[in-house]
Amino acid sequence: MIPVLRPLKDPAVATVWSGLAASTIGEDLFRVAVVWIAAEQIGNAAGYVNAAQYGAMLAVGLLGASLFDRWRADRAMMGAKYASALLALLPVAGFYVWGVSIPVLVVSVMGLAGLRMIFTPALQSAVPVLVKDREALQAINGLFDATWRLARLIGPVLAAVLNTLLPVIHFLSVTALGFLLSGLAVWAVRDRVFDPASKPRPGRGGWRGAWDALLDGARLMTSERTTGALLLINALANGPWSVALQLAIALMVVEHDPHLFGFHGLAALGLIVGATGMGDVIGNLVAGSVRFRRPLSTMFLGYVAMGAGFALIAIAAWGLPNPWKLPAMMLAGLVAGFGGPFYFIPMITRMQTTFRGAEIARVFRLRLAVMAGSMLLFNLGATPLFDRIGPTHTEFYLGLLLLALGLGGHFYFRRREGDRQNFPENVI
Repeated sequence: MIPVLRPLKDPAVATVWSGLAASTIGEDLFRVAVVWIAAEQIGNAAGYVNAAQYGAMLAVGLLGASLFDRWRADRAMMGAKYASALLALLPVAGFYVWGVSIPVLVVSVMGLAGLRMIFTPALQSAVPVLVKDREALQAINGLFDATWRLARLIGPVLAAVLNTLLPVIHFLSVTALGFLLSGLAVWAVRDRVFDPASKPRPGRGGWRGAWDALLDGARLMTSERTTGALLLINALANGPWSVALQLAIALMVVEHDPHLFGFHGLAALGLIVGATGMGDVIGNLVAGSVRFRRPLSTMFLGYVAMGAGFALIAIAAWGLPNPWKLPAMMLAGLVAGFGGPFYFIPMITRMQTTFRGAEIARVFRLRLAVMAGSMLLFNLGATPLFDRIGPTHTEFYLGLLLLALGLGGHFYFRRREGDRQNFPENVI
């Protein structure tokens, strides 16, 4: 059996994984639907809809930590998923009253983003409880990461299929069903994801409590400088990644109309983003199963592949005619997706072996808050960029930015790893 799939032998892991798969596929379907609706309704200003969700993530990450750290992981995960199901249905209900409403869509997007800031840190703190064997952590992190990345394949492809069967607004109904199934999956194995010996860390409420929680996360990161730096680099890099993958490609499809065998519009977008998801899955199977001799420098090669892939998507849109444009953009997306797991899986495994229990949730929530801030800034800046240089140039330059980050990090850590006093053989 492939190492990354071995954790599925445990029925509790398989149950959590199945629920996670249902909700993440639904989320990616939701993401495709929202971007497409926004692109059709408000064009280049669609970046502001994306920015709204990252603003919500930033607010919850900054202000909610002192409250959410007091919650049991199982209750936080279940509550977040049930509430997400209701919020996903809000634009569907609004559609039958006002038609397609961008304000209602923004409320739903912001609510789901905020709830993600509750669910994800709770899941990260629950993983070491679910899997006691530290050696198995890389495999289960690879498995869960594969689930998110597989969703990036299945969600967009499912959008291309459902586009022939359902109105786009009802993609959100499918999303709500996925959230409900995820909450029920956690409920079924709630005793396995909660450690009775782990006591919530007491903290003050209000602004002072939020500030204390952020400072605590920052102290933890600075106490382990390499791990903290890797987490922050990843968080900041999510800004250009989010614009390149989630927004610019949709507007490029509208502008260049890549098509093949009758696939165009939303279906073409689904195929390009789905190809990126396919690259994610392939990269995950490699990164989740292999221990690299020079792990830190190898991690940054993931950003080399990602940046090169995004730049090639732009080049394919510019330089190739139909019917070659769509398959070339899909191939470039495959390259971009392949790189992500090479950084993310070793980063998460290192975090979970460096920190313990509530520390993991605090560090990861700070990382999510920084990530949300980066995504917010890049998405707010995306609309003026689209107006000034167009989505294709934006995609190309963001790809070059990620490529430069990957090359710089690779050569820096390659030099550092040569010094065995700083980086012993068993470092992750």
